[in-house]
Amino acid sequence: MEVDKKIILVTGGLGYIGSHTVVELLSEEYLNAVDVKESYEILIVDDCSNASENILERLEKITNRKITFYRLDILDTLGLEKVFLLHNLHAVIHFAGLKSVEESTRNPLKYYKTNVIGSIGLIELCLKHNVNNFIFSSSSCVYGNRDDSATEEETNLQPINTYGKTKLYVENILKDVSKTNKNFKSVLLRYCNPVAAHKSGLIGENPKGAPANLFPIIEGVVRGKREKLFIFGNDYNTRDGTAIRDYVHVSDVARGHVLALQCFESYKNHLLKDNTVIYNMGTNTGYSVYEVVKTYMEATDVNIKYEFTSRRAGDAEKSCPNCDKMRNELGWKPFTTLKEMCADSYNFIKINPDGI
Repeated sequence: MEVDKKIILVTGGLGYIGSHTVVELLSEEYLNAVDVKESYEILIVDDCSNASENILERLEKITNRKITFYRLDILDTLGLEKVFLLHNLHAVIHFAGLKSVEESTRNPLKYYKTNVIGSIGLIELCLKHNVNNFIFSSSSCVYGNRDDSATEEETNLQPINTYGKTKLYVENILKDVSKTNKNFKSVLLRYCNPVAAHKSGLIGENPKGAPANLFPIIEGVVRGKREKLFIFGNDYNTRDGTAIRDYVHVSDVARGHVLALQCFESYKNHLLKDNTVIYNMGTNTGYSVYEVVKTYMEATDVNIKYEFTSRRAGDAEKSCPNCDKMRNELGWKPFTTLKEMCADSYNFIKINPDGI
């Protein structure tokens, strides 16, 4: 007899982290490996403002599954409600939102409207239609410039840009809603720096605007779209003088969402305090900028032209929040080495020289 599939709505499911999460949710190999007994059906909502609709075809090719897709803006509550009415949803995994730190400082209202008001509308629909399991894609940027590796989930939060503030606002909204609605449960996942691409090379990071993060900039140099990489600062008190960040493979981050869904099952409910739990996801150690560049060249035999320049204002020396909690409570850990991250990044570039 076929097992009933639990229907998961993934907002922003054609985006970078969302698309990889869809793959892992439908991966029988991974579900079996971590002893997850559930079987999932996926619905994707995405407005394609920072993603290509042809990613849907690639997801179906990777998973060998038909995936239902709705092209909708997160602010379109009337359109979203039709999705809630058509499907008996088990959970929502919420990725949809704007994510440029630089743009958020120039256009804060745009970010508050989409990221905060859009999330409120989605949460209201969940409450209205008794969809009581909610996973939120947050970010380690809620910690601001804290540079100590002892940074844990309940550490004082001090986001320094509008993007980080919107993430923290939604976190607080979810905590308040979960506390006052006995059936509504939320898991808040704070990522460090998701990088690389799926092993198939069919999906990966494909930003439509000018990237500000290290891996997309390196990929721009490899593609010939940038002359060289500027490394901001080589005089930090680190092992090679360059800043340290916690890079984690996007597929490892995606697998964390599969495990996070288990928090809504009876055997894991004890993890939820006031119906909410927060997890950091990262390697716990981090890599320096120079280590990433050097390893990328070693893993791919590609020369990356780079130049050291002065420190960038606001950059922390080291940003590696403690990720022990998720390891201890859910058994999550990153499986992928830095060399493998670099190799998967380069494989995506070779298969998609002009992007998706």
